[in-house]
Amino acid sequence: MLDVTSLIGPFGTLGERAAISMENKVWYLRQNRLFEQAGDEAIEGGDRIFKTSIYPKRSMVFDQGDPTRVVFLIKRGKVRITRLTADGKEVTVAVLGAGDMFGEETLFDAQPRTTHAVCLEESLLCTAKADDLFALLSRNPTLALNVAKILNDRLVDASATMEDLAYAKISDRIMHLFERLAAEHGVKTERGTTIDVRLTHADIASLIGSTRETVSLEMSNLAKAGAIVYDGKRITLPSAS
Repeated sequence: MLDVTSLIGPFGTLGERAAISMENKVWYLRQNRLFEQAGDEAIEGGDRIFKTSIYPKRSMVFDQGDPTRVVFLIKRGKVRITRLTADGKEVTVAVLGAGDMFGEETLFDAQPRTTHAVCLEESLLCTAKADDLFALLSRNPTLALNVAKILNDRLVDASATMEDLAYAKISDRIMHLFERLAAEHGVKTERGTTIDVRLTHADIASLIGSTRETVSLEMSNLAKAGAIVYDGKRITLPSAS
C-alpha cells in the first residue's frame, strides 16, 4: 500500500495520479453514494477522516480474521471480496468497483473480519477508521440513512443470489451474474457491453455456487448460442438486435 499523502520528489505517472487524487478527494466524496445529499458539513467531515492510498494489483487489503477496524471507499480499481469456508475453500462473495464501500461491518462490530479483500488491479482507495466514521454518522442522519440503504442493497443482492442457487439452472445463474456485473462494471463497445473485470472460471463458479468444469462447459454453450462473446479474457453481453 502506498499512502499518497507521503509522496515526495518528482512526479512519475503514479505520482501524478496520486496528486490528482489528493486534489479531487472532496469532489469524489461528493459523488460517492455514502455522501449522497449529505451536505457540506458531512463532506468536510469526510475530508478530515478519509485518507487516500494506492494499493498495487494483487495486494491484500485485509485478511480474514484481521482485527483492524477500517472502512474503505473505492475511488478507482476493482476489489474482490472472498471468504474461506470451514473446509478451506475460497468463495468469492463480491467483486466491487469505483463508488463501492466495503469493510463497513467494522462500524457496528468489533469482531475480526470474516472476509478477505484483494485488489484485482491497481486501486485507489479512501480509508477511514471505523470509530471516526461512526462518529460522523452519529452527527449526520443522512449519512446514517445512506449506510442503511447500502446495507439493504447488499441484502437484496444476497437474497437474489440465494434464490438463484435454489432454483435457477447453471446457465441462468451465469447470465444473471454477468448481467449484474455488466450493470456495475460494464463498458459500452461496438459488440455490446463488456464486463470490465477479469474473472477466471473458478471465480465465476464460486460466485454462482458451481464448479469450474461446469462453468467452462456452460460458458462454451452460451458463447455458441450467441448469448455472450468471450475472447478468453473479457466477457461481452451482445447488444439486443
